[in-house]
Amino acid sequence: MPNWAEGTLKVRGTKENISNFLKNGITGIPKAVRSGGEIIHQTNEPQIKQDDWETNLFCEGGFYINDTRRAFVETNNINFYHEDDAEVFNLEITDFKQAWSVIPENFIAISQKYKIDIKIFAYEMGMEFTQEIEIIDGVLTKDEAKKYDDYFWEVPFSQLGG
Repeated sequence: MPNWAEGTLKVRGTKENISNFLKNGITGIPKAVRSGGEIIHQTNEPQIKQDDWETNLFCEGGFYINDTRRAFVETNNINFYHEDDAEVFNLEITDFKQAWSVIPENFIAISQKYKIDIKIFAYEMGMEFTQEIEIIDGVLTKDEAKKYDDYFWEVPFSQLGG
């Protein structure tokens, strides 16, 4: 069983590009189900509701971020509010987690595919480090992992991850 780097995933881009990422880059968490004597894998498909003001994803059990190695969102809802006429929008997805640590290459490919910027800040209390990843226009601009002398004291939200 892995330790988990947990934190927040921020996405920046046009309304269309962020909506495309939400609709096509995220699916339900796969789960193993016993059917007779056989184990099969099933995935709950997210339900998507979109209007002029917001895009909402709902999926019982949470979400898996496609094209990643074990990156998940452990909430049943992701809400993207786009009520104004801005050219660039921001979305923060909390309850993000990836096994062991964030793998920047996974998110570089996602940034390029969906034409979105990505910023991730993750905590890992087991190995006592934080990790910050930033990808702008498909290019990795920040990849910092930081260790601490006194993790519990120095790090906000020091109980996340592990």
